[in-house]
Amino acid sequence: MIELDYLVQVTKLPSDLQSASEDVNHHLYDTYEIYQRVIDSNLLWRVWLIDEYDQVWLEVNFINSDGEAEFHTIMIDEGTYHKVDFDRYQALDKLE
Repeated sequence: MIELDYLVQVTKLPSDLQSASEDVNHHLYDTYEIYQRVIDSNLLWRVWLIDEYDQVWLEVNFINSDGEAEFHTIMIDEGTYHKVDFDRYQALDKLE
């Protein structure tokens, strides 16, 4: 586990997902939809994982339009989010 003292606010799409947003058949289209949902939420998110490459991951869970629960994890790109100071909490630093 790693101790963090910030939340993240995701504010923009990375360029690869911007391209994917224009083609529903693109292999990254589903990732684009989740990333855009996080942006549109305007919420502050707890970090779920900092991986071995220091990439930030979020856990994103919601009820879809069919009323079914969906559970996702998504890596957020540097430069697409802001850190907001917060009380200390623990996040994963590796998957076991």
